[in-house]
Amino acid sequence: MSDVNAKDTTRINGEDDVWHLYQGVGAGNSKTGIEVEMAFFDPASPSLKTMSVAQNKVVKNAAAAAYPGNWVNNEPSSETLEVSSIAGGPDDLRAVMDDTNKKIRILTEKAAGVGLKRSYFQELPEKPYTYLLENLMDVPRYQAFFGPPRADMQGFAAYFTVCKSTQVSVSYENPDQLLDHIRRLYLLAPFLFLITDNSSGFAEGKRFKGHSGMYYRHIGLLEGRGGVPPYIFTAQNGEAFIRAHINHVMNNPLYVYYDENGEMQRVPAGQWTSFNELRERGLNTATNYYFAQTVLWPDVKVAALRDANDNIFGHRYEARMLGVGAHQHQTSQLIVGALAFNPEFAAGVDRLLAEYGLDLSDSACTAHVLEESYNATRNHGGKYLNVAYGSGVMADFAREFADLIEKAYVGQGFDDELLPLLTICRTGCTDAKVNARLFPTLEAALDFQRSYDPVILENPNTCAKLIFEKELKSSGTCISAQA
Repeated sequence: MSDVNAKDTTRINGEDDVWHLYQGVGAGNSKTGIEVEMAFFDPASPSLKTMSVAQNKVVKNAAAAAYPGNWVNNEPSSETLEVSSIAGGPDDLRAVMDDTNKKIRILTEKAAGVGLKRSYFQELPEKPYTYLLENLMDVPRYQAFFGPPRADMQGFAAYFTVCKSTQVSVSYENPDQLLDHIRRLYLLAPFLFLITDNSSGFAEGKRFKGHSGMYYRHIGLLEGRGGVPPYIFTAQNGEAFIRAHINHVMNNPLYVYYDENGEMQRVPAGQWTSFNELRERGLNTATNYYFAQTVLWPDVKVAALRDANDNIFGHRYEARMLGVGAHQHQTSQLIVGALAFNPEFAAGVDRLLAEYGLDLSDSACTAHVLEESYNATRNHGGKYLNVAYGSGVMADFAREFADLIEKAYVGQGFDDELLPLLTICRTGCTDAKVNARLFPTLEAALDFQRSYDPVILENPNTCAKLIFEKELKSSGTCISAQA
């Protein structure tokens, strides 16, 4: 979760005061990076007790000491720590992925040093958000958010504690490129949600036959705060998109804000404020503007870029619909990186999307078709890739997408890194589908959490289909998209 500089009292009087910070980094200057959220628990505890606040601090500090830098970040509840990679350009994807792998390994080792193990699944299958919030990090922002959560924001609290994800960011060159890249990611979002999903098939201890992360986003993020902002399709160009985004930020309903002393204040349940309302009180500071922006969580987020001194110098977009597991961070970086840096591949994806009825030349129709695809994916009912996607079936789209991305990276030395993605796209065996087949009961999933060897997560060039190939063959399940 992005933070802000609570002491920046620069006044933001209107669009003109921030406009220059949305114009992009210029041609040839784009970079990308990865963030990965991971949950940790005590496998020796009968109840699989999660990492405590005290343990969180020990693990975080030990990891930072082993590899100096500000790369381990807190999330609201103590069981989660987030790894942030270096940023790199089009020729640095391997360096970015290697850096992420190294940091994940260090964090996992430091957690093991205090008797903790990383969750195999991208969530903790049995833990309700009420349990997770019992161990809220002692960070003023998180305390204001959730200590305790407002009565009218229980779904919001559940989303932020139960769900874990990978995020891939790209600093864009100019506004038109920003809109082009964001639109394409939104059209791909249902597909990206499913092919990177590593959920257990359970949510807060109950069987869930759908995409639980999409479900929590749907119920938890208040209208206008998440999902697909409508101006994605109505904006005529990048400048119009940025104007709509700035207006969205300034009118975003706020439940907390920073006062004149830089202290966070909580708005009572049932009440809201906004940056525009705060302006009337003289609190139209840069801190409150950028805070209002950080508490927008659409599936593709616009977020600030900061220098080493915490000064904002530009913006990036962040793909946030990506799961967590052995390969997900690499798979996600390869996809988002190719879409950002390989125009030929991006154009091929556009043509493929159009064949499936997701064509921005007819934006009103596409917006409706995309909404239906979101619904089908979120509520897939155990069908996984065998669901409607646009005017076709996602399993068919996946196979064609695999051919495109394999061609995009031919000769670049990423054959091993692409293997999980290509396997999933061509067999339909997402990690979540494999999990559901192998762990049909909550008890089976929890027994696996207790006993699994963390070494299986050390190889990012594999996926559940490959890890459990012997078990799947012996049971005759998950051998195709229709199985």
